[in-house]
Amino acid sequence: MVPGPAGYGALKATPAVEQQTVASFTMFSSTVTDGGTAAPTSSFSTSFGGRMVELQGYITLQVDDARAVSDQAARLAASLNGYVASSSFDESGSSASIVLRVPEGNFSMAMRSLTILGKVLSQSISSDDVTEQYVNVQAQLDSYMTEEGALLRILNSSKTIQDALDTESTLQNVQSQINDLEGQLRTMQRLVAFSTISVDLTQPTKNPTLDLGDAVQAALLAFYTVTKGMLILAASIAPIAVVGGIVYIPFRHFSRKKPSEPVEAK
Repeated sequence: MVPGPAGYGALKATPAVEQQTVASFTMFSSTVTDGGTAAPTSSFSTSFGGRMVELQGYITLQVDDARAVSDQAARLAASLNGYVASSSFDESGSSASIVLRVPEGNFSMAMRSLTILGKVLSQSISSDDVTEQYVNVQAQLDSYMTEEGALLRILNSSKTIQDALDTESTLQNVQSQINDLEGQLRTMQRLVAFSTISVDLTQPTKNPTLDLGDAVQAALLAFYTVTKGMLILAASIAPIAVVGGIVYIPFRHFSRKKPSEPVEAK
C-alpha cells in the first residue's frame, strides 16, 4: 500500500515502488530540509481526522520595542521545536515582520503565547486541506515510477545503440517528472508538519514634545522676518512719496490762488 494520511490506502503500487516511497517518507520524518530542524514523529496532521491540513496564522501586535519582541518570538518558536523562516525590519526599526514555522501540534500554543507579547491589533487563522491534492500527486508519482521500471527493463534489453538512445531519452523525461512530483510531495509534507505563523510588529506613534528653546527661536525668526518685510516695503514706497510731494506742492499752491475779477462791460 502507498503510505499517506491515515485512512488513505486505496492506491496500490508495485513492491519496489512501495519500498522506495516508504524510504523517502521515513527520511522526511527525521529531518526537514528547509531549516534543518527536527520534524515531529509523524509527518501528517493528527488534528483533523487524518486529513492533511496546512495551517496559517496571522497576528499583528503593537509593542514598545519591535526588535526586542521579534527576538522573543524567535525564542518562543525554538522552545516549541520551530524556527524563524524569515524576518525583516524597517529602516527606523519601529516595525518588523517575522514568519515562524512551528510543528502543527504546537500551533495553538504558539498563537496563544504570541498574544502576550504585545497588544493584539488583529488575529486570524486559515487552513488548507491538501489531502486530495496529495493523493493525486502520489498517484501520478506511482504511475511514473512504474513507467520508469519498464523503461529500465527495455533499456537493459536494447539490442541496438539507437534503441538504447531513444529509450534513454524517454527515461530522462520520466525521471524529471518523478523528481518534480517528489518535490511537490515533500513541500506538502513540510507545510502540513510545520504550520506557518506571520507576525507583524508595530510601535505606537509618539507625540512630539514641546521644546521651549525651539519655540523662542521660531518667534524671534518670525519677528525678524516681519520687520525686514516692513523695512523693505517702506524703502520701496519712499521714492514714490518724494516724487508725489514734488508734484503735489506746486499744484496745491496754484489751485489756491484767487481767480481774476471779471471785466465790467461798458
